[in-house]
Amino acid sequence: MDWNALLSTPAAAVTLRIVLILLLSLLAGWLLRRAARLVERRLEQREHDPERVRRLKTLVSTGRSAVYVVVLIVALLMILQALAIDIAPLLASLGVASLALSLGAQAVIKDVIGGVLILAENQFTVGDVIKVGEVSGEVERITLRATYLRDLEGRLHCVPNGDVRTVSNLTAGWARAVVDLSLRYGTDMARVLPALEAAAARVAEDETIKADLLETPQALGWVALKDASIQVRLMARTAPGKQWGVMTAMRRYGVEALQAEGLEVGLAVGPAYPHPEPKA
Repeated sequence: MDWNALLSTPAAAVTLRIVLILLLSLLAGWLLRRAARLVERRLEQREHDPERVRRLKTLVSTGRSAVYVVVLIVALLMILQALAIDIAPLLASLGVASLALSLGAQAVIKDVIGGVLILAENQFTVGDVIKVGEVSGEVERITLRATYLRDLEGRLHCVPNGDVRTVSNLTAGWARAVVDLSLRYGTDMARVLPALEAAAARVAEDETIKADLLETPQALGWVALKDASIQVRLMARTAPGKQWGVMTAMRRYGVEALQAEGLEVGLAVGPAYPHPEPKA
């Protein structure tokens, strides 16, 4: 058998070309798997949050699969071209189908891109308390499509990731507990600041919240003049998610200290102001 003559035939050339395309496709798949494993090992070494590692691995796996699908499509088109099949009509059909799919799935694509950015940038994680638009609550689950929040009343909110434009993370890095107490006009303000300082000292000594404080509570005195009251303030920096317990103690000790001085106290209100960790 004349192997040279056999290999020089058009059929042999086409066969060799198809085999080469298949081998290159297999090599690309192997390289993608190796690269994905390398990235996953680096993530395990650098990240200490198991939940974040799991989500980033999911992101890596999704990206690898998407790239491999593209490789397979390109390989299929090359094989069809090697078989002398006109792929121009097929490409035109694929273009029309892709356009129709993209128009119909714009919202889903937008949500998935938003989910990828949330996961990659670590904007928040499971267990964080966040506010997105008018919805706030604890993050129970994050997927590429949506984020699920449980509010204080137990309601579960599904927020599409594409709608997450501005997000406030109330438990990132550290938080500040702020309590404002209302006093009537005519109150002897010379007696107010010592009373608030005594309340701040009691907060700092409270064993139930001592570990949650990142600094000694501060008595700021009056901070605002309202229509019917003078606002005085207690403030402290706390561990993330612990500001609400500290605020409860501040209200209690603040009211008790002011009442012990014979000062009449009105409504106590106190927002908490979260802050991210300072960058190194």
